[in-house]
Parts: sequence; C-alpha cells; structure tokens
Amino acid sequence: MQKPKLLIILLVLVGFSAAGLPGARATTGKDKTKSENPQTEADPKIDWQAYDIGLKKALNEDKHVFIDFTAKWCGYCRKMEREVFTDPRVIELLNNDFIAVRVDGESRKELDIDGYKITERNLAVREFGVRGYPTFWFLKSDGSKIGPIGGYRPAEFMLEALNFVKEKRYDSTATEENPEED
Repeated sequence: MQKPKLLIILLVLVGFSAAGLPGARATTGKDKTKSENPQTEADPKIDWQAYDIGLKKALNEDKHVFIDFTAKWCGYCRKMEREVFTDPRVIELLNNDFIAVRVDGESRKELDIDGYKITERNLAVREFGVRGYPTFWFLKSDGSKIGPIGGYRPAEFMLEALNFVKEKRYDSTATEENPEED
C-alpha cells in the first residue's frame, strides 16, 4: 500500500516539473535588481537547520521538513541559492510552514539522530538515494518520507510544490475538517 502511494506522489511531482519546464526562467527584471544588491542584515533569509536538529524541531513544532541536498561545487545549487532561495515568497513559506534543512552531500560532518550516527554524505546517499545535486526531499513532521524533487527548479515551481506539501495534498486520506472542532 505504501509503494503505490509514493508512486502517486512522485508522479504528481513529476507533473509539476513538466508544467514548469516551458517557463524555466524565473528571474524577472525586479528579481535581477534585487540580486545585484548585496543582502543586508535586514533582508529575510531562510532559517536553515542541520538535519538532526531540524528533525527534532519539526516534531516539536509539528511542521513538514524541506531538505536541500547540496554540494559546494554544484552550479545549479548556487543558482537555486541566488534565484529561488532569495525569493521573498519562498523564504516566507519555508520559514513559516516548514523546517528548512540543508545537507552538504559531500560533507563528512557527523550527525547524531537519537544515537544513530551518520555523516551528511552517507545520509544523502544511503538514506535518501541522492544521485545528483540539487535534490530536495519533503518529510512529514515525524520524519517519514513524502517524496523528492531533483534538479534546478524556478521559484514558481517551488512555490507550487511547497504549497502542495503544506496543504497535505499528497495525502489522499486528509480531510478538510477543522481539527479544532470537537
């Protein structure tokens, strides 16, 4: 039952990517002006967490996890940083509705996940099957996997994917009922 659900999620995410391909250029004149100016302390930034810390925070705050698997040498990772992760709408959504986690897929930094020790590199390859960068994974607040997105994605695509996960549209058993009603 779990595999067909994941397959459906991946197909939906692939559908998002196919819809986003024709207009792949996300930078507008307005974005260009912003990117030419160096960021100041007042500019909003994504509150990136380490994986082990982010998992605990997600569970405590009951938020989804967004993982950015990246590498220092990755050109498309730097492009995501410049063009997508500076978009105020993306920043607001990630900071308010997700726990944003960044993992360097080449790092030998050791993480401690409730006594389970693993390097960031091994986490990327062994636990998430990352084969290229950038790769983004979505997790539920309890750490269970929802699905990945691979490669550079413009801001509009990322906003759609983030809202898809935020609104739990990946879960066919989710209802529109207000949980506060008793």
